[in-house]
Amino acid sequence: MNWLANIVKTLVRGLADLSPSCKEATRLQSKALDRKLPLRQRFGLRVHLLLCKWCRRYGKQITFLRNAAHQHPDEMADSVPQKLSAEARERIKQRLQADRD
Repeated sequence: MNWLANIVKTLVRGLADLSPSCKEATRLQSKALDRKLPLRQRFGLRVHLLLCKWCRRYGKQITFLRNAAHQHPDEMADSVPQKLSAEARERIKQRLQADRD
């Protein structure tokens, strides 16, 4: 029975070595939106996503944002920089100063 436990521990350690950190998993998910990942990275990312609900949630969010941006490209391209009035800038400065105190 002890040998079975050792085999399971070895397998779990092996999977953990394949699984990237959360920081690396988020980077890989972003990269996977643009191109196909190599097999080892895809497998490691899948293992990580099976275990980490936060990274799964992040993946859903960036996929949603990417799809939304692709559905409305004309709205993204025509953004006009907004200029604040002098009064608005002064109110923001006062609020920031008040928050520091």
